[in-house]
Amino acid sequence: MEETWGLHDYSDGTITASVDPVCGTVVDESKARGKFEYAGQFYYFCSKDCKRTFEEEPSRYIWRPHQAA
Repeated sequence: MEETWGLHDYSDGTITASVDPVCGTVVDESKARGKFEYAGQFYYFCSKDCKRTFEEEPSRYIWRPHQAA
């Protein structure tokens, strides 16, 4: 199973929607305007503009948990 960033439907283990990391729109993965793999995870986008923005600087849009020192 591929890694994705977004919303999951745990009823049968399939992923049905993701959150566009650039604008926060919920995206139906089957209707996404773009898909991009970064650091082993797939990201889905509501528009080609959001995908292009993400590709230019992915680290700006990826949330990483704060690690305690």
